[in-house]
Amino acid sequence: MVPQRRQSQEIFMQLPTGSHVVVADGTQFQLFHNSGTEQDPSLKAVDLPTSDESAHNAGQGDTPRQNEEAGHAASVAAALNAAVLSNKIKQLVVIADPSTLGEMRKLYHKALEAALVGEIAKTLTGQSTDDILKSIANA
Repeated sequence: MVPQRRQSQEIFMQLPTGSHVVVADGTQFQLFHNSGTEQDPSLKAVDLPTSDESAHNAGQGDTPRQNEEAGHAASVAAALNAAVLSNKIKQLVVIADPSTLGEMRKLYHKALEAALVGEIAKTLTGQSTDDILKSIANA
């Protein structure tokens, strides 16, 4: 994917056909597949196989809540790593609140890093697919 330039010369992100988008925060996540085109994306919710639940306890925060949220981020990262390594995900956009994104980045496999189309540090869990697509287009 090559970033495109708007008339004002600012760069924006496009979502390749067949790519995936994960939207996560410290307690939940959603995975979507772009069944549309790069010019006309259409996000459809898909299931992400769960990873080893022991990753849930891998968090290292100052409070029990921070531990739980870090563990959740670790679990999501592990599931994404597994999906990329098994070729179920070939291109990926990660959208997560800044704290969760930071925790996930620490655990990215090299193959996941190579599959990344982009990252957005923003809380969008529970938002509509239109809102998610707008955030991607404006990133």
